[in-house]
Amino acid sequence: MSTINWTVTVGATSFTSITQSLSFSFGRTSYFDTWTGNTCTFTVRNNTGQAANIFEGDQIKIENNLSTSDMFFYVVEVTFQDDIASGANTATITGVDAFGMLSLYYVNDDPIIGTTNAIRQAVKLANEVYPFVPPYPPPVEYDGRAIVSDAFDPTTIGQRIGELLATENSNYYYDGATIEFTTSNAPSDVTFTIGLSSSTSIIYDGLTRKYPNANYPNVVNLTSTTVGTTQAFSPSNYERNYNRQVLFNNLAQQQAQTDWYAAVLSQEALYADVRFSDSANTTTQLTKVLNDLPVMSGGSVLVTYNVPGGSSTQTRFVIEGGTCSAVPGQTTFTLYLSPTVIYDLFTLNSSTFGILNTNRLGW
Repeated sequence: MSTINWTVTVGATSFTSITQSLSFSFGRTSYFDTWTGNTCTFTVRNNTGQAANIFEGDQIKIENNLSTSDMFFYVVEVTFQDDIASGANTATITGVDAFGMLSLYYVNDDPIIGTTNAIRQAVKLANEVYPFVPPYPPPVEYDGRAIVSDAFDPTTIGQRIGELLATENSNYYYDGATIEFTTSNAPSDVTFTIGLSSSTSIIYDGLTRKYPNANYPNVVNLTSTTVGTTQAFSPSNYERNYNRQVLFNNLAQQQAQTDWYAAVLSQEALYADVRFSDSANTTTQLTKVLNDLPVMSGGSVLVTYNVPGGSSTQTRFVIEGGTCSAVPGQTTFTLYLSPTVIYDLFTLNSSTFGILNTNRLGW
């Protein structure tokens, strides 16, 4: 089996040899969470003040020995733990990715003025995405077709991107040079599977299966500038609201989408959290996982598991996101998985999920 070796660099200085622990997140923990930017945290020895020159805005680069994908974050906080014990002083550095950094800076028609690397990156990315023109929907108005309205004028670049991502049910990743947007509907497969044999799949050591409908929304409220708010219920003893801004200009279509949300969220659909470590898997399998990290969220994965008292079962899930925690000698991943049906909430001009100019859903 294999061990992933991580390297951590802040600016031009390597902190790999004194890093005691490293963790980072990607994607989101739930379908119902809004994209807010990925984060990282690492703790280093600071017995001689090795972390004294780390400042807000410094670029963090995280690499590993099994893939060519580099991850970039920017320092937002440094915490020093000054202990009495000899040589026990440490520092914990927290970073966010470029998407998270963009939300920290006000961007309008005026230029951003600054000298730190984080501000320069914010300027670079702001120039790429502002004014942001999403790849979909088309700018021409059609009944039932989502449009970008004045309600989505930005107060910050990050907020506008966040609203569009939440509205269009998409995800993003940052490859170190540009922000890429990927639709989550009809997700493509990642290059690995998860199962019980390391010869054919990532072998897991923990799987949590959930039917969380009792804790998920049963009252759906969708609001658009043109139509207003439409609402739909699914039966329950108490209300749990799901509020979302959408971009419809046709009442029948917006109500149809609202009804379909409520119908899907009330299904007994299986969710899962799955945990695996590098010490239980081969280099080949781990390389596939690490290569997929930038684009994993929104992709689908096939999971094989044994149901207690039953037989082997295969289920396809959509990866919402995950976390990675590393200490010397071991790296552990946890992926958060949603049922594929939740990504079939509504498709315009579809004989199955919706017809333009009608409220037909076809279930």
